[in-house]
Order: sequence, then C-alpha cells, then structure tokens
Amino acid sequence: MRTRISLLAVPVLALTALAAAPAHAEFYSIDDPADAKGSLTDVYGLEVNHGADNVLVKVRFNELMRSSAAGVSVFLDTDRDAKGPEYVLSSGLGDGTDYVLTEADGWRGSDDRVKCDYAARPKWGQEVFRAVLSRDCFDRTPSVRVSVKMVDQADGSKPVIDWAPKRHRWTLPVESGLGA
Repeated sequence: MRTRISLLAVPVLALTALAAAPAHAEFYSIDDPADAKGSLTDVYGLEVNHGADNVLVKVRFNELMRSSAAGVSVFLDTDRDAKGPEYVLSSGLGDGTDYVLTEADGWRGSDDRVKCDYAARPKWGQEVFRAVLSRDCFDRTPSVRVSVKMVDQADGSKPVIDWAPKRHRWTLPVESGLGA
C-alpha cells in the first residue's frame, strides 16, 4: 500500500511544480513566414535561450551559403523603459566575415564596442546563425527582448530586408533561467 501511495505522489508533485512555473520562461521561439522574396537567406525562425550565464540566440534561415553577401543584426533590449535596443550584434553570413557587439544607436550599431565574452557564427549545413553572449555583456539583466534583421545585397540593385518577429518589434521578454 505504501508503494502505491508514493508512486502516485510523484505525478501529483510534478503537476504542482509545472502549475507554479513563472509567467515568462527562459526560452522563446518563433517561426517567421517566407517573406523575403528575392533572397535565399529568408529568416525562418528565431530562438532565444536566456540562461544563468549566457544568452543564446539562434536565427534559422531558408538557406545559408558560404558565398552569401547577406548580413544579420541581432538587436537586444535590456531596458524596457528606454525606447529601442541597447545593444546590437552585427555579422556577415558568408565565409570569412566577422562579428561585433556594440552599443546601439537607435536601430543601428555604433563605434562603441562592448567588451565582454561573446561568440557568433553561421552554421551553413544547419541553416542557422548562432550567437552566445555572456550575461555580463548586459550587466546580468533579469530579462532581454530580441529583434533580428537580415539584409541581403544579392543582386546589388535593391537590398532584401527581413525582420523577425517584425520591423522594430520585439520578442516577449525572456527571463533568465538555468539553461544556455
């Protein structure tokens, strides 16, 4: 009889723990529609994982190629009271390009580089751009919001631009958790 009661208690405790979960999770994911006509580098999705030590951002694309002329900007909002982003990570998506984290100047990067630990790179075979930024970059802020902009100069005439979730719009706030 005791065995049955203790086995039954485990699922009840698990359901209780799930019901008491915080309103904002440490993970956020969104799909983006195929809306960047004229570019193979269409953003298909965005994932943000705000862990105890790092913020991991993954931007999924239709197709990434080593010869790509496209670039990506990952905007980070750490102060909801201030308008616009506080930081931007800028990178090319082709082979041999570099990346940099700067303080944001409106919805653009600036010359004010942020000195902290971060890394970013495209993974061409997996069609994803991956950035890992130390929470120290943002003074260990309790939550972040993210917006992503892809610009592709594919044919040189007019750039193709794709935003996720939308132009100058943010993900939901992603609270710091235990992952990443």
